[in-house]
Amino acid sequence: MTRRRVFVRGVGAVTPLGLTWPSTVQRLAAGDCAVQPIQAFDTTGFPSMVAATVPWDAPGQDRRRSLGMKAAQEAWDTADMTVDPTRLGVFIGAESGRATIATIIKLVRVAVGDQAAVEMPATGRPKFPKVAFDHAAFGAQTHALADEVERATVSPATVASAIAQAFNARGPVATLSIACASGAAAIIEATRAIRLGRCDVAVCGGVGADVDPLMVVGFGKLRALSAKGISRPFDLRRDGFVVGEGAAMLVLSSERGPASVEITGIGRSLDGHHLTAPHPEGDGARRAMRAALADAGIPAIDYVQAHGTSTPLNDLVEARAIAAVLGSDVPVASVKGAMGHWIAGAGAVGFLTAYHALSAGELLPTANLTQPDPDCPIRHVPAMLRVDARAALVNAFAFGGANASLVAHAL
Repeated sequence: MTRRRVFVRGVGAVTPLGLTWPSTVQRLAAGDCAVQPIQAFDTTGFPSMVAATVPWDAPGQDRRRSLGMKAAQEAWDTADMTVDPTRLGVFIGAESGRATIATIIKLVRVAVGDQAAVEMPATGRPKFPKVAFDHAAFGAQTHALADEVERATVSPATVASAIAQAFNARGPVATLSIACASGAAAIIEATRAIRLGRCDVAVCGGVGADVDPLMVVGFGKLRALSAKGISRPFDLRRDGFVVGEGAAMLVLSSERGPASVEITGIGRSLDGHHLTAPHPEGDGARRAMRAALADAGIPAIDYVQAHGTSTPLNDLVEARAIAAVLGSDVPVASVKGAMGHWIAGAGAVGFLTAYHALSAGELLPTANLTQPDPDCPIRHVPAMLRVDARAALVNAFAFGGANASLVAHAL
């Protein structure tokens, strides 16, 4: 069976730098950074007090769903297509939502009562008391409190379901939830579905909404966050990532129409090495990149949008893996310096920067990169660079060692 081609017909994004993709690009090209002090909750005693937050909200809605819907609508409007609903698929990278902090506190108090009071010593580190958990009380009231948790916030699948309902999609609908590779994996699976004829058009991408107390504390426990509150991928002084949020969506089609970019290569792999650390030799990353290049039928490309988290080990391993696969002369950049790490949405917004490089001939810079690490043997993009890029590679490497790479071509 002949493999069908896959074209990018529309893109959309809601980011900390702009509420549309064009407005975001303008600020990325200028080298702007969206990282600011967190305003949504008190960060006293937290491992990080900054984040890259989207300056927009839809009150009363799950944030993942509202961000994802807004970006998907922009992509859909940009595509301006008519499609048979039974031939329209939806593939979204997203993670599970969470109850509000107020609801969580109520749940705790049901079980432990006043024992749950937390002391805040002068050191700034909270002191948690040893308490007894009253299972009977918790069981007696759990149904009433559960009503305060919006059901749509619990499952990662609700974002894809909401988008499918909004666009009357009756084809395949899937959610990819593999941490930082979710968005890229969703684009890969959408591409695969169109190639195989399972659908003709697909809305795909990723959304991350992790600027909340539980996630900031969790990433702090993993020692993944920047103590200095600065995301600077591949910089000698990098010390961790900054949490970000946003949504990036695409409309893919088997028909070219006015498209200027085609997805030609896809590759996925698993390290099978460690829950949070990458394989020290970048084995899985190399295999994912080589698989995408082989699928595209090319040995080299003109630009890499790296995963580039700003963590010491991940940047080092990825840079060496890129150099091993492609050499040291290919321009490499990471959007996380400007907009933080969106986790499930990271690979999708990374793809949009590659799409811009191919369609507009502009390589968007790595913000805050002023002292390149000499141990990262790659060619950096510290400022916006105009080039005639014909092929680009996008990487997304996740906790647990899940890796995803895509190759796109200018038409």
